[in-house]
Amino acid sequence: MIRKGQIMEHALRKARLDLDSLNSLLRKKNVFSISDVDYAILETDGSLSVMKKEAKQPAAKSGVNLKQARTDIFSIPAAVISDGEINDDHLQSLNLNRQWLSRQLKSAGIHSIEDVFYAEVQKDGTLYIDTNNDRLH
Repeated sequence: MIRKGQIMEHALRKARLDLDSLNSLLRKKNVFSISDVDYAILETDGSLSVMKKEAKQPAAKSGVNLKQARTDIFSIPAAVISDGEINDDHLQSLNLNRQWLSRQLKSAGIHSIEDVFYAEVQKDGTLYIDTNNDRLH
């Protein structure tokens, strides 16, 4: 479902899952943002196996004493584009608008909403973007 941090749209369709179902399966694994995932595999029994990105994995005892500045602006990541459609309700609840979204996409080199499969505003206010038809080398 997710490979090297990118949503595999073809795999989702083949498994007859939509983004809401994928997010639900991830939340059951205590993953609240797709951007935290390196790999997610749908097992034959219907469960989801998830490997988080290295930076999002639990800290080892040796790293617990490090202090990190808390930069959370929002309490939970929120999808603002799902399957190429803008979710205006989520934008509004975050006090954001389509102009902000358009600027974020443009700064990422994306000029059309249709090129975006999924985008979510992260807790720190940044935008995670997954484009259509991912190609991995």
